[in-house]
Amino acid sequence: MAEHETEEEQIEALKRWWAEFGNRIMLVLALVICSYGGWQYVDQQQRERAEIASNDYSDMLDILDQQPLGTALETAVGEQIVNAAQDLKSQHENSGYAHLGALAAARVAVEQGDLDTAAAELQWALEHNPDTIKERVVRLRLARVEAARGNFDAALALVQGIDPGAIKSLYEEAKGDFYAQQGNAAAALTAYQAAVESNDSRDNVIASVLQMKLDQVTVSSEPSMPADEGSETLEIPAGASDDAAPSAAADDAESTP
Repeated sequence: MAEHETEEEQIEALKRWWAEFGNRIMLVLALVICSYGGWQYVDQQQRERAEIASNDYSDMLDILDQQPLGTALETAVGEQIVNAAQDLKSQHENSGYAHLGALAAARVAVEQGDLDTAAAELQWALEHNPDTIKERVVRLRLARVEAARGNFDAALALVQGIDPGAIKSLYEEAKGDFYAQQGNAAAALTAYQAAVESNDSRDNVIASVLQMKLDQVTVSSEPSMPADEGSETLEIPAGASDDAAPSAAADDAESTP
């Protein structure tokens, strides 16, 4: 009888506990299930959007493949690329594909001589959370465009104070180009030296171009020396040349047998 009463007491205690906490437990379980389902839905949506963006970018690359290598970009092809890039930017704003689309649109603008549009496209990519690697590339290209627009201070600001990682040589070369265009041969020399030292490319053409640039600014940065420094020069007073001519002729006459 005592055991039966104990079991009944346990059941009653469990009922009281469930009456007090049961609704809370069910609510927590419902929230966990809903959260998991919501996370699965969001993850699926993100994967679907990424797949769509990837397909759109592939389509843009197919358009680029229509252009033979080494030829000027045709107007119709350029328009298709720009339209595809705008679709990527509007529909997948913060994706890596949108950044690549902006880079492609900037390339088209540069080839068409529209540097303002190129700068705007690259600035858009820089402002929409690119990853570290893409940010380095975007900064470098934007700096080149700004330099081409004559904005050398803006160009230098984009490549200074940045960890360029594996493309340090390209950054230093760009700095050297900007300084050289400003007429600052000494700063250009320092930058080109750093570019040569950090160049790990096995491309001999790249190494040759860097060395050529370094040699050019080395000559420009050297102080000019007088032609015959330290040698004594004979200064002839003005008008003395006319008087000297008869004397020289007389000396020649005396020496002639």
